Amino acid sequence: MADIEKPLFVDPVDLGEITVSSAANGNPASNLNRLEAAGLTWKTAVAPSSIWARGRMDSAKDIDFMSILLANAQPGTTFRLRLGLSKSEVDGATARYDSGALPFISPAITRDDGLYHSFLRLDELVNATWWRIDISGHSGAFEAAGIVMGEVIEPSRFYDKDFERGVDDLGAFDFNRFGVPDKVEGVKLRTLLFTLSWLSEAEYEDTFGPLSEKIGTSELIYCCFDPAATTWRQRKTYLGVLGRAPFARGGVKPRYKSMELQIRSII
Repeated sequence: MADIEKPLFVDPVDLGEITVSSAANGNPASNLNRLEAAGLTWKTAVAPSSIWARGRMDSAKDIDFMSILLANAQPGTTFRLRLGLSKSEVDGATARYDSGALPFISPAITRDDGLYHSFLRLDELVNATWWRIDISGHSGAFEAAGIVMGEVIEPSRFYDKDFERGVDDLGAFDFNRFGVPDKVEGVKLRTLLFTLSWLSEAEYEDTFGPLSEKIGTSELIYCCFDPAATTWRQRKTYLGVLGRAPFARGGVKPRYKSMELQIRSII
């Protein structure tokens, strides 16, 4: 079994103007950039000859992570990411970064809902304006809810031992005064709560402080709680908003801070 790894965070960049190989009615390419609406998807034509999506961001971004979310991937489905500074780079063989074809479901698992997240962490930051993703080895229409792309933020130390992984049920169940059950249907959001107790002053001021001020409790953040390549990595993947306003508390050791993070995930 792979060793446990520190959690990683990604503040998703805007994917910009997106072009795709094909799109079914009601499932446009623009849905890939609407991460807050996970129920809205991009879906290709029923039997496309090729499957790809390409985008141009509004300015060059530093990228070292990419994940395709909630896709109907199959055991043989692969993906390929190319990053560059021009359309010709990502469409050809001169991209600044080319992942080559990688298995989409890695490590291999079978989920009851048939929806999977890909995972790709680059070895170094790549400055790019254009991106392109090609899907191969897939039978029938390909469908995905969104793409997370951006720069990894990783704490220098692990979280505290008393972390919590749970569920926030937005439905309700009660009994009326005659003992008749009264049930209101609602989705169940997975939750994650943990504390980073040893953030250095530089780590907070340069990374986690600016991040928390940007996202507050209304902007999405991606978190893989344990990026180790195990069959549980997908279950440890979260995309959502912080359930509590982020703040840092002074620690026992001067110039060190403690920060509690609670995520309510929409995937």
